Amino acid sequence: MKPAVIKVKVADLQEIEHHILKSQHASSDIPKGEYERFRVIFAGESIVAYTSGKIVSNGPHAEAAVQTAILSLAPKSSQVDLTIGSDEAGKGEWLGPMVIAAVALTPPQSRLLRSLGVMDSKEVPLDRLTELANEIGLNCSGKNVLVISPKTFNERFEELKLEGKNLNDLVAWGHSKVISEVYNEITSDTPIRVVVDEFARVKTEYRLSRVIPLEEIELIQRPHAEDEIAVAAASILARESRETWIDRFSDKEGIDLRDLSIPEAYKREDKNTFAKIQYLTKMAERN
Repeated sequence: MKPAVIKVKVADLQEIEHHILKSQHASSDIPKGEYERFRVIFAGESIVAYTSGKIVSNGPHAEAAVQTAILSLAPKSSQVDLTIGSDEAGKGEWLGPMVIAAVALTPPQSRLLRSLGVMDSKEVPLDRLTELANEIGLNCSGKNVLVISPKTFNERFEELKLEGKNLNDLVAWGHSKVISEVYNEITSDTPIRVVVDEFARVKTEYRLSRVIPLEEIELIQRPHAEDEIAVAAASILARESRETWIDRFSDKEGIDLRDLSIPEAYKREDKNTFAKIQYLTKMAERN
């Protein structure tokens, strides 16, 4: 069994450690190194927490103990009952589509998904993406995924250049679309917070103002927003959808597109269907 890795807020580590140690099966161990926050032996299996907020459980009993501790965290006082997070995948990569996703979570759903290992998709192994995407689908209050194929991306990119706009305009439109789709699924009058990983503050706010009433929500745009579980969940859905698209296109063509070198991809007549031409051309020119 592979070690189970989750990530929590650093501020929650002490409470998680305290909860685990309340069990008769747990005993404290000495941290090994400056980056270990605590180390616990649970039913003969180790639990190691790091100063980054990552917790590694080596065994099923240890993993279950950590999950239980996270689910038992005292709810933080907040006026917000629902958070919609959005994120994208493939924005700066030449291969495959750009995918933008949004996910709505209540605080209990956020705690559950965090306990199952949901974190920024860049820190999630490829072989866990589908499993976590399924868990998100089963344990969220709403979700929406927008896949912009390479062909569509290439067309829109050229149109935006003629209009004096850039990639951020397309990304802002995509974020506003998926967020509004999720927002419109929500029927209750619960207070809502929308969290977006910051990339173009003015453009994003303008696009959102056209599709949802900003005066009725709390809008947060900030760097590294993936520490918000709703944003991390959206990043996983976006990355999983992008990887699935590449897999399916590869199967159709009988070649794994990930194995293509830049010169090989650039020479293909069908490159417009699987590659973002602007990025691929720049990389080919450098080679």
